[in-house]
Amino acid sequence: MSSSTPVQIIGMVWYEREHYDAIRRVMTDREKLPATFHEWLMKAESNEKNFRREGKIVVRAFINPETFPDWCRSRGLNIDAKARNLFAAEAAKDKVMGAHAEGGGLH
Repeated sequence: MSSSTPVQIIGMVWYEREHYDAIRRVMTDREKLPATFHEWLMKAESNEKNFRREGKIVVRAFINPETFPDWCRSRGLNIDAKARNLFAAEAAKDKVMGAHAEGGGLH
């Protein structure tokens, strides 16, 4: 990759196994989420692998079911896919800005 090629950073929504059932309960669009953590994880890992294969940097944005509803409300968002994606995008941006501010690279 040449130095003129922009680096693409992707924020991916990520869940902890122990939080998955609670995540599904708080989401207004829970029907869009796989029924089990295992189903979700298989899909998420496949997507992550594909992004990395394309040369993208992936930042996992862990959503906590106890704090995410308040995060959404503070931004006037529904607790749904749009909010999850915005949360992931902000996590990726924060990671980049933090790495940039520290003068270090991304991990």
